[in-house]
Amino acid sequence: MPASISHYRRIVLLLWLAAAVLLGLTWWHVFSLVNDSHTRELANARRDLANLTRVSQEHADRTFRGADQVIRFIQSRYLELGDQLDLTALTTQGVIDVEIFPQVGVINAKGIYVLANRPITSNIDLSDREHFKVHVTTPSDALFVSQPVLGRATGKWSIQLTRRISRPNGDFAGVVVVSVDPGYFTRFYKELKLGDQGLMALYGLDGVARARSVGTREEFGSEAKSSLVFARIAAGEQEGQFTAHSPVDKVERMVHFRKLPGHSLVVAAGLDTKTVLANHNTAKQALWLQAAIVSLLVLALATALTRHLRQIRSEMRLREREQHQTEELNAQLNAIFDLSPDGFVSFDAKKRVNYISPAFRKLTGMGKEALEGVDENDFSIWLSWRCSASTPFLGVAALRTAVNRGRPDQRVLIELNQDSKRVLQLGLRSSQSTSVSQILHLRDVTHEAEVDQMKSEFLATAAHELRTPMASIFGYAEVLLNDKFDEATQHEFLNTIYVQSKLMNNILNELLDLARIEARRDKDFRYTRVDLQLLVTDLARTYPVPNGRRGLELTLPEHPLYLMADAGKLRQTLLNVVSNAFKYSPNGGPVVLKAWVRNTAAQAPGVCIEVTDRGIGMNAAQRARVGERFYRADPSGRIPGTGLGMSIVKEIIALHHGTLEIDSAPGAGTTVRLCLPTYTTLQDSFDAAGPSRSELDDTIQDTRPVVLD
Repeated sequence: MPASISHYRRIVLLLWLAAAVLLGLTWWHVFSLVNDSHTRELANARRDLANLTRVSQEHADRTFRGADQVIRFIQSRYLELGDQLDLTALTTQGVIDVEIFPQVGVINAKGIYVLANRPITSNIDLSDREHFKVHVTTPSDALFVSQPVLGRATGKWSIQLTRRISRPNGDFAGVVVVSVDPGYFTRFYKELKLGDQGLMALYGLDGVARARSVGTREEFGSEAKSSLVFARIAAGEQEGQFTAHSPVDKVERMVHFRKLPGHSLVVAAGLDTKTVLANHNTAKQALWLQAAIVSLLVLALATALTRHLRQIRSEMRLREREQHQTEELNAQLNAIFDLSPDGFVSFDAKKRVNYISPAFRKLTGMGKEALEGVDENDFSIWLSWRCSASTPFLGVAALRTAVNRGRPDQRVLIELNQDSKRVLQLGLRSSQSTSVSQILHLRDVTHEAEVDQMKSEFLATAAHELRTPMASIFGYAEVLLNDKFDEATQHEFLNTIYVQSKLMNNILNELLDLARIEARRDKDFRYTRVDLQLLVTDLARTYPVPNGRRGLELTLPEHPLYLMADAGKLRQTLLNVVSNAFKYSPNGGPVVLKAWVRNTAAQAPGVCIEVTDRGIGMNAAQRARVGERFYRADPSGRIPGTGLGMSIVKEIIALHHGTLEIDSAPGAGTTVRLCLPTYTTLQDSFDAAGPSRSELDDTIQDTRPVVLD
């Protein structure tokens, strides 16, 4: 179990490490994409702004070159023609493009607007204008671009492009002026569509916007001197980029500027950073949302997997407990099956053998032969092949049919075709389980069969033994009832009836003794400390010796011998043995009873009693049958007896934890040896089976020598 818990923890740790790595990779990828998008958008904006300023620069340069061409033409013509120059005609001839240059004129040396391509209603004094004054004090012939001014002749805002008119001697003769509509630039800038806060402007180096377009708004003359554009141009840069807040409207913009070569002018294009980064911010929010969703999914998946693993662990624990319980149950069942003397064969749902118990293998002698997987028909053939012809096995199916017909306790007996002639009882139990459909139960009833046979034989023998005296009694009684005899004959017949009745009584008494001993074992025994010399001496004194025979001869040790025994049963045993010794030595000869103490290394200490005669004796086959009920070594019937005496002796000696030994040879007599444990060693035997030491001690306290009369 600890190993499985550690394995589960490692899996969960690896799962969350993988989730953390996946989350880290996800957010790292998102930040990389966001950074790339930010860099890409800024790079695109810089590229676009650079292109816009280049286009605006070229547009302004073309415009100023066109205006300068007009100015130089008028400058040269004015020096030739003076006030006779007809600008209206030149406009009509197309020399002056009024779409771009709506107002073209000449200001004389006194600052009076004397010539124009439009009618002049009165003298207009422009001597105070910057674009006039700059040429009065400066002999330079350079093109001057003024700040946007409200025209006094046209009443409109315009940018004045002027050049000085110098006479051949260098004297100041006036100024040629070309008015450019600043809307010409802003309309061009609007077509670039830079957004609501997009900036396109034409500035002078004085910081004043000649034309400025922000979204759809047009501005002329706005002040931006504090802009970084002019500081960087003052530092010598002709082109550059920066991001800053506009000093005019405070909007943060990315700005690209270019100085117009040969002019004190600069074009600037700007995109507000919000517009530049709008797509980036949208993509960034989408990426963040996607990353958040992925993170939630990863966390949810990791949590779900953790819960699933926890559930699996719980199920595994439950399964392990169930498996452990099943293994314990199987071990218990296997132990039971191993220890059980009965055999079992189980069949699966398809009626195939799936388990055979060790006891079944032992009882049938199948050894290690494999029958698992065999169907019931083949199994039935296999088992029937091992049965004797007298008790064939009809098959599992036939047994199941009998069970299904309302005879669940149906049993069949078979006898195996082996040397031991083992008798087995078979039964079948059906089951609704999917793993076990039926169980064949097998029990060894060889002993029961033998007992039944022995009972039958015993009853037959008992009936035969009882029938003989009964027939005599019945015959003589019938003769006495039907005929008249003299007194001597009647006495003879009655004596025969008495003798046969006594024989029947002895047979019945001994049968009852045997039955009582077998049923109650030693429960009726009263164990006391018995003085063997006293018991044997009294037996010899009271035993009715047959006529013409010497009495029982005793050979006893000088010191007392004590036994823990039932005195009455021990006396009965010795009487039976002594009686047989006299009966089976009809030709006479001594009958000797000898007692001694056995104390050898090979055998436990005890007292042995031997009864020896010089009678007819027995061969080995006869000795082997001594103790069988109704067995008598003399089959002629001349020697009286029931054939039950030695059976009783054998049972009583066994219950005293003693031994019965017989030495005999035909014509040489017989020695019956009874060996019993002494008082000091008997308790060891009773520890295994019999009364406890305390019970024996209680009995000993009330012991005294017993002599049966």
